[in-house]
Parts: sequence; structure tokens; C-alpha cells
Amino acid sequence: MTQIKIENIQKIDDPIDIVEEVVLANGWDYERDDNKNIHVQVGGNWCDYQLSYGLNERGNIIYISCALDIKVTDKNSVEIYKLLSNINQKLALGHFEVWLEDGWPIFRHSILISNKKSLCKTQIEEVSLIALEECERFYPAFQFLLWDNKNANDSLNSLMLYTLGEA
Repeated sequence: MTQIKIENIQKIDDPIDIVEEVVLANGWDYERDDNKNIHVQVGGNWCDYQLSYGLNERGNIIYISCALDIKVTDKNSVEIYKLLSNINQKLALGHFEVWLEDGWPIFRHSILISNKKSLCKTQIEEVSLIALEECERFYPAFQFLLWDNKNANDSLNSLMLYTLGEA
């Protein structure tokens, strides 16, 4: 019988402690609120991003959200939802939405953990990196729509092309 060796899994009482280890390993300043959620501000090329991690104990789910420092207004709501739909079609992991209370676009992803006592640090690291990369990738589309009054399609089409290799 073939066995799979799973590394980097720790048995702990609180999975958020694993998230905290990842945050500390990256040298990020953070806050832990009364609900034990962790909030980190990470500088990017376009803005500072607000990474938040939390635990839904009932569902054994770790969630991560990454808020973009840009405000969505009611006048842009129709186009912003078109943009969100177009962006989400391009994602392999997670999704973008808008927090109605704050008007911030955010990237969200959840990780189901088999039991509350095991979680992989590498998984948290990779999802955090993906969240930041996707926010960096699509921030300009939000900016084009909200600041340059472009429509959803033009905003997405205005993104710089990604190149492979070196010239």
C-alpha cells in the first residue's frame, strides 16, 4: 500500500495560531481582534492591502480576505458588478466581491480543514501569496473603472499584458 507523507502539519488547539506563525515569519505587523481574527497590512505596488484571517469553528473553515484600498460608490455599482463577474471568471482560486458596509473590493478564499487541530502552514502561505498577487493583478481594473470612469470591459482590457521571459 502506498503511503503519502504529509509534512508541515501541526496539531494545535487553535488553527489561527498557525496563521499567526506565518504572519510572524513574514515579519508583518498584525492585530488580533476580540474574535481572534488576524489583520495584517501589507504594502503592494498599487496600495496597501488589508489581509484578514479568521476561523469559522462550526464549519472548520479558515478564511482569508484581502481588501483593496479603493472605494466603490453607488454611482459605479452596476459597472463594478460587471467587472467583478468578468474578473472572477479569470480566477482559478477565490473570488472578488465588494463589502457593502465599507465599499471596498476584496479578494476572498476559504480553506476547509479536516479537523480543527491540523493545518498546513504552506497552504496558508500559498493562499496569502495568491490573494496578494490577484489583488495586484486586478487593482488597476478597479482603478480604471472608479477613477477614469471606464466601463467594466474597458477597465479589464486596459490591464497591462503579462509577459513571459526576458527581452
